[in-house]
Amino acid sequence: MADHEKLRETLDQLRSQLDELRSRDPAVADQLAATIDEAQAVLSGTAPSAGEPAAPQGSLVDRLKDAVLEYEASHPSLAGNLGGIIDALGRMGI
Repeated sequence: MADHEKLRETLDQLRSQLDELRSRDPAVADQLAATIDEAQAVLSGTAPSAGEPAAPQGSLVDRLKDAVLEYEASHPSLAGNLGGIIDALGRMGI
């Protein structure tokens, strides 16, 4: 399976898991959804180009890593999917 296809599949799984998280912690779910949207933009080639304002709070990969650490105990499946996204982005050179 190509990295882009695997990343797209993992992002879809993660969006499904967000529905559950949204009912318990909407603010965190919204923050994570924004990060997933950014990963989706990278995948589709619509991410901001050089010279455009950078996303707040560090790089996409850094925010994903922080989310993995935050959710690995309470939401292991969610954290696993986030780790998969980090790996796929790394293989793509992002």
